[in-house]
Amino acid sequence: MLTLERAKVDLKELKNLMKGKVELNHSMAPYTTYHLGGNAAAFVEPQNVEDLAELLRCLTHGEVPYLILGGGSNVLFADEGFQGVVIRLGRSFQGLHIEGDRVRAKAGTQLVTVLTKAREAGLGGVEFFAGIPGTIGGAVVGNAGAKKAWIGPTVEELTVVTPHGEVKQLKKADYTYGYRHSSLKHSGKVLVEAVLKLKKEPKAEIEKKVKEYFKVRRGKQPKTEKNAGSVFKNPEGNFAGRLTESAGLKGFKVGGARVSEIHANFIINEGTATAHDVVAVMREIQKRVWAEYQIKLEPEILPLGDWDWDEIKDVFWNWKGR
Repeated sequence: MLTLERAKVDLKELKNLMKGKVELNHSMAPYTTYHLGGNAAAFVEPQNVEDLAELLRCLTHGEVPYLILGGGSNVLFADEGFQGVVIRLGRSFQGLHIEGDRVRAKAGTQLVTVLTKAREAGLGGVEFFAGIPGTIGGAVVGNAGAKKAWIGPTVEELTVVTPHGEVKQLKKADYTYGYRHSSLKHSGKVLVEAVLKLKKEPKAEIEKKVKEYFKVRRGKQPKTEKNAGSVFKNPEGNFAGRLTESAGLKGFKVGGARVSEIHANFIINEGTATAHDVVAVMREIQKRVWAEYQIKLEPEILPLGDWDWDEIKDVFWNWKGR
């Protein structure tokens, strides 16, 4: 990863370049659901698409590393912080408009908002959003889903800004996806708007499915404790939580990080955890599940920031974003 010693841009100049919010040496912990992470060299919330495009052009030309932070779930930000620019799409990138069976949503829009508006319009297909934190942008990039339902099949059109500041429209064929993955991941492109094609359904049926998803999550997932969602992907034909529980690891802890007693595929920040504590717990889960079942658990959460790759590569063996 490039460091600011090699960069050609003085980050203080971002305050003159940007119309939106610019904070230097800013803590990332408040912006993640884990409430973990050190300081970023700069934290930026662009005011609009033009502001974002100008920022990306500047950072790319100046060889300054950057990353996009959505709702802050599904990520583990390094205690060491990030010697680069963290970009978050704030309130100006929120909002949606419904046209027939299509929902046009800005990337910063919360999933609960999309679900609520779709339900009111009698549009089904995103009921699995119920109880999932985060934004529509993060959901599309990571192909969020539950059970056998995913956001990927609903994607009709996307608007992205490239690393060189070009605003481009992507059609359905330009967007490919898999389990917790899409072609936008690690691409450097920033998603600013998504159009989802849903289906007309009786509101009573939609409401029924929403309640079912809420019921499942309310009873089987920790809601009040700090966590980042599911830690590992479910292996084919099995469940990461079931394997972790069978290995006797419910309640296992390192420092302030603990395997949830409610659902073993969640690791809790008790309030004093570090990101390194979470990694240590993940490592022990992988080690024991492998020893007992010869199954190599693949992380679902993403390591962001300036991690020492040699220290975590055994845990995040699937990570392609370094």
